[in-house]
Amino acid sequence: MFTLDNTECSTKITIISSNKFEIWLKKQSQYLKNWCSSCNFKGQTKKIILVPYEDGRLMQVLVGEGGNCDLSGLSNFSKESKGNYYLETKYSNSLEDDFYIAWLWGSYSYNKTPKISKSLLYVNSKINLINYEVIHRATSFARDLINEPANILTPINLKKKIFENEQFKNCKLNFITSNELKKSYPLTYEVGKASINSPLALEISNTKINKNDNPIVIIGKGVTFDTGGLNLKPGNSMRYMKKDMGGAAIAIALFLIIKNFLKKTKIKLIIPVAENSISSNAMRPGDILTASNNKTIEITNTDAEGRLLLADALARTKELNPKLIIDFATLTGAARAALGEDLPAYYTNNNQLAKKIDSTSYSNSIWRMPLHNLYINKMKSDVADIVNASSDGMAGSITAALFLQEFLPNKKIDWIHLDTFAWSSNFLNTKGGNLQGLFAMMEFIKKNYN
Repeated sequence: MFTLDNTECSTKITIISSNKFEIWLKKQSQYLKNWCSSCNFKGQTKKIILVPYEDGRLMQVLVGEGGNCDLSGLSNFSKESKGNYYLETKYSNSLEDDFYIAWLWGSYSYNKTPKISKSLLYVNSKINLINYEVIHRATSFARDLINEPANILTPINLKKKIFENEQFKNCKLNFITSNELKKSYPLTYEVGKASINSPLALEISNTKINKNDNPIVIIGKGVTFDTGGLNLKPGNSMRYMKKDMGGAAIAIALFLIIKNFLKKTKIKLIIPVAENSISSNAMRPGDILTASNNKTIEITNTDAEGRLLLADALARTKELNPKLIIDFATLTGAARAALGEDLPAYYTNNNQLAKKIDSTSYSNSIWRMPLHNLYINKMKSDVADIVNASSDGMAGSITAALFLQEFLPNKKIDWIHLDTFAWSSNFLNTKGGNLQGLFAMMEFIKKNYN
């Protein structure tokens, strides 16, 4: 996919923003001006034209970016391209990393055959080559996990795929099940006990972590299929519930990428895994559960199960004294109603942290929502410390975040919660598993924890 040998890559790809098109055009030959005119190319979003030599060989590829850094045209071209290329980016508004990420994103396909690239793209340094290959492997693995059907990606098979993946070589791998799970992750156990596919928890670190090492902790919701439980989802809402472990997939990708960039930083990945099913011993509305931190939870809706898994994982971090916690979850339809499928909501308990997130080049790919503490009143229970879901249907994404905040070992710990869809009908011209929020968090951590 990527190469350091520029002698192999003879065809130029020029990315052009519509607001820089005229500047670029003035410097071109009359032949190229005429070709752009005949193709009505002005740097429009998703517009791609192939410029031939007179003998028909490909001379150059022009990719429009529009005026808003939309690289879906490049992603689409990489999906179909054959040949060897190098990028010219000085007439674009995007950053160089954006191009390479868009290229590798488009080259992905979900299938059971090895992902062999049909083209090569020149990069100008060995470190960039390594980094982009790491990102490609991590994101491809994560997208494969989301796209896998739930009869294949059961909890135990998710564990197997991770333990057998060479990207986790030299990591500390641990999984928790049975009686130990019931003790350490009691809410995950309750969510998953109705399924023939037993629940479990995965704890992975890039190195040995002691009690006072202050690691970065990354958490992902790993519900491999969500029926809604006894509060059964409608059929149409259940169609893509294999993606309900998308939070886990994004967390896995972030862990794999960050451990490559931050060699000296200790990082912990926690993935509670369960299938929310129906049977005679399924969790019921009205049940009262006790978390590992001894908080009691009244179950008002069995379809609000993902926050129970995350509550387990957040409470678990008490033993680690982390300097930062990030969690990802396909948590609420309310976030999708507010922001759509491509824009995940994020919450944080630290305004200074939010400023740093919003200063990244990917800040427009996520959106901060208010952690409005007064809404915790919606989560009161007459018989327990808290309910798992408010009953009035208002501020559903905010109240879910407030529920999670109650399980932080210390509310002063820097914490970021992302409510993400993990699926797309057409992100960079790709349908299926998506990793919303990944690159924003990647850049944020690289900038602030290196």
